[in-house]
Amino acid sequence: MRIVGGRPAAEGRWPWQVSLQIKGHHLCGGSLIANRWVLTAAHCIFGYKDYILKVGGIHVNVTSKNAIEVPIRDIVIHQDFSFIGLLNDIALILLQVPVKYSAHIQPVCFPEKTFMVQTGTDCWVAGWGKVKEKDSEADRELLQEAELKIIRHEKCNEIIKKTSDTWLNPKVRKGYVCASSELQKAVCKGDSGSPLVCEFNNTWVQVGITSWTIDCSGKYPGVYTEVSVHKDWVIEQMNLASSHDSAGLSALPLCLVLPLGVLVTL
Repeated sequence: MRIVGGRPAAEGRWPWQVSLQIKGHHLCGGSLIANRWVLTAAHCIFGYKDYILKVGGIHVNVTSKNAIEVPIRDIVIHQDFSFIGLLNDIALILLQVPVKYSAHIQPVCFPEKTFMVQTGTDCWVAGWGKVKEKDSEADRELLQEAELKIIRHEKCNEIIKKTSDTWLNPKVRKGYVCASSELQKAVCKGDSGSPLVCEFNNTWVQVGITSWTIDCSGKYPGVYTEVSVHKDWVIEQMNLASSHDSAGLSALPLCLVLPLGVLVTL
């Protein structure tokens, strides 16, 4: 069983992968970007509920020796987020306490805001979402991964328009990036908020946040919030929280400069 066409992930392969849970049930994915900060999709947040984050393991329900559960202190949703069209589908989660890094718990790197990933770049997504249209929660116990190719939003709109048989004909706007696979690998319900990551110079960089797709068949590209577009917003929110916290809060980790051969400027 797999993330619609994916495969089970190895222990420790995606150490920034987070499960956002309510009362022990997986709701959405997320990514650890600093020791007290997690990035997810805004549409995953439903008011002030008793959310818990699980990080460090590949099992979503069974707690392994490598996984920890962390309570949430605060959630910041992008001020311009809209459910109509899922505009600015990004949110930050502040953890109650900092996590300790290990081989199984590490932050993912942010790209520079002036870069965008080229069409055709091989990237990966992982999540605990549905592995097929109809499945049980037990089928989603293990973290699944899938390799996808990047599609810029202009080309993505052309593909959706040609293949979509829905009258809605949804539009992918600037600030979003798509990814798909000829092998019909796809994200599905429960994968929202999970990171789309690409490897550059042996450094894993998050380029997207799983936002939406037409269905889980793999026929249509998945659509992801492009995180580089929101880097200033992320830093602003982290700095604002830090100014109100006497202990101070961690900033984004420093990452290697990305190669121009793979990325192009906006």
